[in-house]
Amino acid sequence: MVALGPYSWNRCVKKLHLIGLAMMLVVLVLQGSSFALEGKSSETDGKPAANRTTTAEAHYELGLSYHERMFADLNQAIAEYEQAIKLRGDFAEVHYHLGLSYHTKAKLGSDDKVLYRKALQEYKLYLKYLPKGPLAGKARQNIKVVESRLR
Repeated sequence: MVALGPYSWNRCVKKLHLIGLAMMLVVLVLQGSSFALEGKSSETDGKPAANRTTTAEAHYELGLSYHERMFADLNQAIAEYEQAIKLRGDFAEVHYHLGLSYHTKAKLGSDDKVLYRKALQEYKLYLKYLPKGPLAGKARQNIKVVESRLR
């Protein structure tokens, strides 16, 4: 038997978490498509279909997983957050984390003003949809930082 060190174990757990989230997304998408193939809707048979909110939440969770892996998967995190927003535009937490991803990418990259502007817009959307939410204080702080970078 091979013993895994803490670093290897953490990587395995993270990969399993990511695989689980991906599987959940696939199941939700397939469930939604099965209604289309059968010509049924969730309203006609009384069962809840894979709705846009649930699918948006799955994309959000995947985005969080990719974001945790930092810059290597930052582009994938951004793609997942953008998918979640396409499905549910008022998903405040996604707007915050998308802003954070743009902000991080701009800081780690070439101090890209376009990314800072995108981050600023997303932080403001978080505050629009959830002005007293748990991330509101952080969003306001990040807005100040980003605005100072854009001067």
